Amino acid sequence: MKYLIFIVFVVLYSGKAVACSCAFHDGTLEEAVMDSYHGAAAVVLATAERVEQFNRRENNERQKTHFVTKQTWKGDHGPRFKTDIVTACCLCGYAFSEGQTYLLYLYGPNEDGYFSTNICSRTKIASDEIDKELEILDLIHQK
Repeated sequence: MKYLIFIVFVVLYSGKAVACSCAFHDGTLEEAVMDSYHGAAAVVLATAERVEQFNRRENNERQKTHFVTKQTWKGDHGPRFKTDIVTACCLCGYAFSEGQTYLLYLYGPNEDGYFSTNICSRTKIASDEIDKELEILDLIHQK
């Protein structure tokens, strides 16, 4: 029933801004990473090799990104994989930049082999600030 309500809402308001709202974990970093890990189909550190932008219609931007795997904690995605994400305003899509490395919590893949993610997941640009999260992922993966 809630999916039907969501679909009706999206159809009726597709021309208007719809705010993205994320509910973040209130517990420790370890608990948050564990929850995200278990909810994702794949968890991987990867570099965006190529980013393709598509405009299907006004306010419906789509980005297809080709990644090269650097390290994997979970999932079957191979050394190269791709994402297909709607990045239009307010739809929670995560936009990537070529050459940038990301810690990705991925969902899918869909029937065309594309994974997805969003700004409400723990997906983020790789930096020194994610070192603790990488350590937690290493511990989870070893279990």
